[in-house]
Amino acid sequence: MRATQEGEVVVTGLGPVTAIGVGREALWQALVAGQTAVATRSLPVDIGVNVELPVVSMPRDAEVPGLKPHLDYLATQDCAGYRDLAYTLLAIELALRDAGLTYDRDENRIGVIQAFEAPGVEVVVSRLLGMMSGPPPSDGPPRVYDLLAPSFYQTQSFFYVHVVGKAFGFHGLSGSVHNACSSGAFALEAAAQQIRAGQADVMLVAGGEAFDTAVRLEWFRRLELYSRDGVMRPFDAAASTGFYVGEGAGAMVLESAEHARRRGADVYGTYLGGGFAQQGWKQTIPDLRAGRLRGVIYAALERTGTAADAVHLIFPHGAATQLSDAYEASCLAGALGGAPAGAVAAWFKPAVGHMLGASGVIDTLCALLALKQQTVPPVPHGHPGASSLRVPVVAAATRRHLDVLLKISTGFTGHDAALVFRSA
Repeated sequence: MRATQEGEVVVTGLGPVTAIGVGREALWQALVAGQTAVATRSLPVDIGVNVELPVVSMPRDAEVPGLKPHLDYLATQDCAGYRDLAYTLLAIELALRDAGLTYDRDENRIGVIQAFEAPGVEVVVSRLLGMMSGPPPSDGPPRVYDLLAPSFYQTQSFFYVHVVGKAFGFHGLSGSVHNACSSGAFALEAAAQQIRAGQADVMLVAGGEAFDTAVRLEWFRRLELYSRDGVMRPFDAAASTGFYVGEGAGAMVLESAEHARRRGADVYGTYLGGGFAQQGWKQTIPDLRAGRLRGVIYAALERTGTAADAVHLIFPHGAATQLSDAYEASCLAGALGGAPAGAVAAWFKPAVGHMLGASGVIDTLCALLALKQQTVPPVPHGHPGASSLRVPVVAAATRRHLDVLLKISTGFTGHDAALVFRSA
């Protein structure tokens, strides 16, 4: 571990829960092998109406190692069936274990910043479809009220924060970030700020996703952003047909570098800082003329004292939609002045699926694994010669020197983020 500096924030624990691997080692082996788990799934979108969509679905609950205790706990909290939350609890457990972190459950300042797109919505919609398909009640209040009145509380983000805090005995500042697909990046910055301000020595960032219906996905499909062929090809302008979603969760343990040093923790990387912006323009289309992501990337490098040619691994958002990818590729090239000579690019949404609000967490987790292993796994469905990025994309698992990681996140309604990490 390098000599620490005051105010440095390091990542000491990773907890991935994905369809291709649960736990750090299982996920890493799957990434190196180029595994994917996308398959067509039938999901209800209306009463008696299902649609067939490609989804990276988690296995059945009984097949997910370590999940049952969290499902049982949620049942005691009136949250039976909340799979996104169950996956997240498991991810946090794995991250804490990976970090080797022990703490007093009654006295601590540990907090968690969460990234969820739609807390509780899948369960509520699923129940609503089931209730509406039956005969109407003969008396009493409308059946929609019967559904929503007892479930509305569980759709609030603060309820998810409460459940996580209660499960693990966290008592520090906690909250949720809901900045579309950039939520995880913004959550990581919020957690790091708590540590830098001296308000906490340890913070967690976590988020999860699950799909019981296609109600949220239908919007993407009608906008022609959802993959039509079950293949996700970011930055392939000739063949990209959109993205598909994935289920699972990710969690990371962040610590002050001094706290990690005192307890002898292993470190995945140092979070140097980032750049962040809100476009304030369209809901689903980036502002190509303003190119604010370019300024965000440039600001992240400038604030962290990182020269463009010092970047070794670039991990773009890679939504696999042509307009978003073109915007990201253009802004990257503009901010970096072309392509850093020693840099390569990688992305793994095709392997784990796009986890929407939680994608920034699981994407960053995968990137940190590559940084730690000094190895870049192959990009699933990738054709390096077809990439619109100026930065090379590896075709096979490649071991190489990786010191500085640049992670990009973009989201609907114009939330742009760029994070910079340095290897341990």
